[in-house]
Amino acid sequence: MSILWSVIERLLDRVAPELLIFRRLRFTVHKAAFLESGREAFFLNATNLSKDREIELTHVWLASSPPIAAMQPERALPKRLKPDETWETWIYADAVPSHLHQSVVSLARARLSTGKQVRAKPNRDVPPIGAVPGH
Repeated sequence: MSILWSVIERLLDRVAPELLIFRRLRFTVHKAAFLESGREAFFLNATNLSKDREIELTHVWLASSPPIAAMQPERALPKRLKPDETWETWIYADAVPSHLHQSVVSLARARLSTGKQVRAKPNRDVPPIGAVPGH
């Protein structure tokens, strides 16, 4: 699917570049643990795929009942992302009821300053060890 989208995007870029001037956000989730503490968390990653426009994230949360907000002091919101910029926050796994762990991807949401809400997809291509993007 990503190869097909890449071909379509290149074609549109040649034929009608004005059609690509819109906001696009990739929003993904994966579960991992911090190396120092071993504490598990659900990492919520936002990447601005817009060609020429910034995106502002205002909220990141799990749409559970009650909602669980991603509120890390060192990852304050709102966060403005330049084109191609990535940013990540997390929700500790022990803050999510265990019966919801399998549903985190379908519950994860990001809200843009435009009011648009974006649903997450699983982040399947995460390296086994790495830094948390977006200081």
